[in-house]
Amino acid sequence: MTTHTRRRTHDRDEAERIVTQLYLPHRLSLSGGPGALAMEVAGMGVGALTVGRIAYGRRAQLRTADAENFHANITVRGRARARAGTGEPVTTVAGEGLVYSPGAPAEMEWSADAEHLCLMIPRARLESGLEALLGRSLRGRLAFDFRADLLSPFGRRWRTVLDLLDDELEHPTAATRDARMDRHIEGLVLDGLLLGQRHNHSDALARDRPVRLGSAIKRAVELIEERPSEPWTTVRLATEVHLSVRALQEGFRRDLATPPMTYLRQTRLRLAREALRAAERDATTVGAVALGLGILHTGRFAAAYRDAFGEAPSDTLNRPV
Repeated sequence: MTTHTRRRTHDRDEAERIVTQLYLPHRLSLSGGPGALAMEVAGMGVGALTVGRIAYGRRAQLRTADAENFHANITVRGRARARAGTGEPVTTVAGEGLVYSPGAPAEMEWSADAEHLCLMIPRARLESGLEALLGRSLRGRLAFDFRADLLSPFGRRWRTVLDLLDDELEHPTAATRDARMDRHIEGLVLDGLLLGQRHNHSDALARDRPVRLGSAIKRAVELIEERPSEPWTTVRLATEVHLSVRALQEGFRRDLATPPMTYLRQTRLRLAREALRAAERDATTVGAVALGLGILHTGRFAAAYRDAFGEAPSDTLNRPV
């Protein structure tokens, strides 16, 4: 269940305590710039993830303790300069990000107008997800390249999920108060990080395992049709049918001429139309039908539904029998 928090403070010690409670121990310094502290934090837990949007309202420097988990910071506004451990400093501006791996401290300097989307991902959860993708135990700890890639195809998809989280921080909806949706969003974040960001196991992930594609793709289709409300991701579906992600995608393209997640969306739309046609208008709502099929965004659902069927889902529900 997602929990939201929103905090504001002008006190340096309190600002330090808030971020320490959400993420990890650190020291906050406000030297080297004019202006009073005006910290704002919006935070929430999504599954095992900690997600927050942080601004200090003035120039600020942070030095953290050695990280125990993975952290990703996306610059939403302003600029930042940071380094992990003894690495070289990296500057980011709006739309750019960094991924911090466990085992080293971090130093950051944020501009007065800087605002960041900050994620903390438990090490055990991310590494177990990677083991599921590889089909074996890890040979060495997971470590990411420091600068995030948000421009590759997977990187752009990951950024879309991060934008969803950012919107949810500002405008909470019922979607993230549902445990199933929490698991779905968490899976999207983990998959996007493991598949979209370069790390020391990326080459192993890119190698396919020998499999019988036809039967595996058939089983993947059956899973989608039988359990459309499940929080499926490409990674989870591939794991279920014992394929690599690449093999799953190639199999869907070959056998169905569509990517697996597109097939999932099409299936949910078809089942939603069937459910709305069969429903009594006074006994359900479009939102309830969508949520029951694992659909997070009713607005996007309505637009996709209209594109597919030429009418709004509410029109289908309200049509006289």
